Amino acid sequence: MPRYESGEYIVSISDAYEHAVLAVLRGLHIALPGIASWRQAAVNKRPTVIFDLSGHPLFFDFAVVLGRRPLGYARIAANQLVGSPGVALELGARQWDAESAQRKLGSVLRRRFPRAQASKPRLVCYSYPKLGLMYELSGSRVPPRVIFDVASLDVIPERPKRPNSEGAYAWSFLESLTDNERSRRLDRYRRHEKARRSLSASARRKLTAAKSFPGMLDLIRFKLKKTISRTLQYCDHYDETEPRSHHCFSLHAQEVNDYCAVATCQMVLCYYRYDYTQDDIAPDLGYSSGSGCPSDQSGGWETLTCDHLDASYDTSPTWEKGRDEIEALHPFKSGIPGHARACAGYSYSSWSWPAIGGADKKLYIYDPWPWNADLKLGGAVYWEDWDTIEHTNYVTARVNCS
Repeated sequence: MPRYESGEYIVSISDAYEHAVLAVLRGLHIALPGIASWRQAAVNKRPTVIFDLSGHPLFFDFAVVLGRRPLGYARIAANQLVGSPGVALELGARQWDAESAQRKLGSVLRRRFPRAQASKPRLVCYSYPKLGLMYELSGSRVPPRVIFDVASLDVIPERPKRPNSEGAYAWSFLESLTDNERSRRLDRYRRHEKARRSLSASARRKLTAAKSFPGMLDLIRFKLKKTISRTLQYCDHYDETEPRSHHCFSLHAQEVNDYCAVATCQMVLCYYRYDYTQDDIAPDLGYSSGSGCPSDQSGGWETLTCDHLDASYDTSPTWEKGRDEIEALHPFKSGIPGHARACAGYSYSSWSWPAIGGADKKLYIYDPWPWNADLKLGGAVYWEDWDTIEHTNYVTARVNCS
């Protein structure tokens, strides 16, 4: 039994809402790339609740809306054990819908488990950041639960078919944390709480009552010690927000539910102007259907480029190493438990007021999940807090000049 019980550290929606507003305001204050359009928007006060596989609330996803139109999402910790209240700022509207998935899965459940009694579904994070609908089952010869990916509706295995793989299988975010890690994360969360509570009660009331961010920014006079951010939009003849600008790095959604590493490789190779389909890439990465890819895909990156890229596998990733890759204009694979994403930017800021204790470090993630039948609508782009996530590996690449 863990020393810090997950059920004892659940965050209220009202507190999480304040953290969501503050997370967005900090991003606007430092001009975090990609969220300029949020300035006239507001945070919806009714979040989507996402549960951990342990049964406890894990995240609150607050929509950032302009009228009724979602411009993005602030993912906020629903449990103090997550560590940082602001987990991620996701750009753009989502193309999956949990209610639509639930309607479709009713007939699927009856066909797969005709004699089982199924609970109401629960939206869960089955493998960060991937979401699914989980049903608890009862009856003879049925598993205790079944999880369907919320976008592809594929059944998600409860464990990987092979170790150290990146594909699609379920694991619990909270249950994976050791006692020492829980203690560290609680300390970090409490520093953020202290910063939030350092605001006057009057300012916090006005904060939650304001209808748009400009009014909120007038309430809080943020003070910065240092801030810097960079994304791989290195062409300076147009600003990245201008209509004629082109994107130096582009999102590619995974075409198969466990193609995350394959799609990540495709993104990086596309940046270096290598044009491969995902089916062409998969064999070189050691892909196996249902098992995904081994976490070290560096050899495949080199083979696919005839050794023109010198790729490296790093099992000791740090934010500083990621920053240095972006400074050198090199995107890379960011590996987390069971999943691969591409990274094409970083952000760093430290605040003197409201002080949160320590630096705010983010990576700019191009995530090939979620799957979508229309590939142009799949995947997600978001700014992710470094300290919230367990980082397992990088795969980096440099042009081989030898």
